Amino acid sequence: MKTSTTITRRKARTGCLTCKSRHVKCDEQKPACLSCVSTKRICEGYLVVPQSISSENELSDTERRAFAFFRSRTVHRVFGQQDAGDWISVFLYFGHNEVSVKHAITALASLHESFEPNNTSTWIRKSPKHASKTAEILALKHYTEAIKSLRSESLNMSSKPDLTMILCIIFICFEQFRSGDAACIVHLTAGLKLLYWWRSYTNNYTKLKEYSRPTLELMNEKITPVLQRLRVQFSLCMDSRHALNNIGIQLCLPAPTMPSSYASLDVARRYFDRGMNYVFSTLEERQITNCQQPNMSPMTILRRWKDALDASDFATEPPELRGCIRKLLELYYHVSVIIAETYDKEEELIFDDYLETFQFIVNLTEEILEIWQVASQQFSLLFSFDLGITPPMFLVASRCRDSRIRWKAVNLMFQSTLYHGVWRDQYSGLCAQRIVELEEKGLERIGESVYVPEHRRIRKISADIQEEKGHITDVSVPQTDLPITFEAEKTCQGFLVELFPEWSNRKFSNTSVYWGCDSPMGDFPIDYYPQSEGLFLATGDSSHALKVFSIVGEKVVDSIEGNLESELQEL
Repeated sequence: MKTSTTITRRKARTGCLTCKSRHVKCDEQKPACLSCVSTKRICEGYLVVPQSISSENELSDTERRAFAFFRSRTVHRVFGQQDAGDWISVFLYFGHNEVSVKHAITALASLHESFEPNNTSTWIRKSPKHASKTAEILALKHYTEAIKSLRSESLNMSSKPDLTMILCIIFICFEQFRSGDAACIVHLTAGLKLLYWWRSYTNNYTKLKEYSRPTLELMNEKITPVLQRLRVQFSLCMDSRHALNNIGIQLCLPAPTMPSSYASLDVARRYFDRGMNYVFSTLEERQITNCQQPNMSPMTILRRWKDALDASDFATEPPELRGCIRKLLELYYHVSVIIAETYDKEEELIFDDYLETFQFIVNLTEEILEIWQVASQQFSLLFSFDLGITPPMFLVASRCRDSRIRWKAVNLMFQSTLYHGVWRDQYSGLCAQRIVELEEKGLERIGESVYVPEHRRIRKISADIQEEKGHITDVSVPQTDLPITFEAEKTCQGFLVELFPEWSNRKFSNTSVYWGCDSPMGDFPIDYYPQSEGLFLATGDSSHALKVFSIVGEKVVDSIEGNLESELQEL
């Protein structure tokens, strides 16, 4: 009787994931093994073996507490309950292995903690009296260290695209938490440039094989959708006709092919973000170059997206979630239509043609808030970086000149949560309220209606929010292009010559009013003149250097005026 002999083969404990799945020998070359390269397969990379963190990357007690706060609070605030779990491991992996990310996470968590109510249990806080200031100073310190580490590492997008983009996302979150719109735009613009360069760089197999599958999946499945969503939200929330133009690179990917229906609510939202990225890229390029209409118009993209939404039943989603998110997506659709149709229009009167749509948007928002009140915990954050009703209501309040409708939008913003993601609803509500007050001030009322003439309509406002007092101090209102009188011009020029005698023989070509109002106090100086209160001088575009990291701008002012905290004087 024959007996069979079982041959046992030792399983390879090393090698790339692709070779292990094929049961072939791997030469373990990096970033891609020769076996995968020779057979034109994508090398899926190598399992990450947990290693003890080197001494230079070990966490201090303060950093460890910040990481705990980040893991339990901050990630959920930014990415919501549904996506937080997927992102926690990504951030913590980089945070424990990259010095720059370690400091960036500590900075973000500390800043987030500084906004928490005093009666909330926290880990970083040392004493209730100095809680906010202590956390804010810690945030600034580590933010500065993250930037220093980034510079010292000479980070290369082609070698470490995932690390570069993770830092970009954290920096954007940091500035969003502190309402640093100008710095957010800088970080987001840089991130989009790098992202689209990288996608162009990896458009062939030769370049694609340089990266492992986990890196490619992180870049394509997580980072790209987040950057696209942020791009759309900034364009919706800020002056949507001028938010991200003139950045020197074509941002749009090819026009997305919309499916006939969506498998899930998250898929529907992702297609909306992809579609709106194409829409904004097309509109911005058309505005800059005055080029012809693209092969697919923005309105065609929006309508196809809406047709697919109408054809989707989302039967597998919970009923309450299904109804709420569908309404929210429809809300964003109608807002996007208004923006797409008015993008290149200069006159504010164009928005008077959309009163019925504005009313519909407000009604839809009321329905959404009613659902939120019933299940507020479930809808605390619907998507990663979700802004909820903030962009639609801000658009209505600032662009609709029907007094009844716009005041309703303002009130709805105040009914929303204090924060939505990293965006402060209260801040946006106060800004919207101030715009309405400024536009309607002194105008005759006919019943509930107030007609706001074109010259009174505000396109953009920069403001200082006084959170303790709950009101807005406006820094800049719309008439920034008013002509300067000859007498005022000569007075200013004479004063500058008095300060700088070497300018006496120079001819002034023109004089412009510059509104420096992106910092909390509206004071980004390059040089401070103590004999004239409130006068700051800047040369050329040098003031924009401070806007890159706007948190530094306020501290520069404090340092010049001798008010800098002692803890920061040694930084």
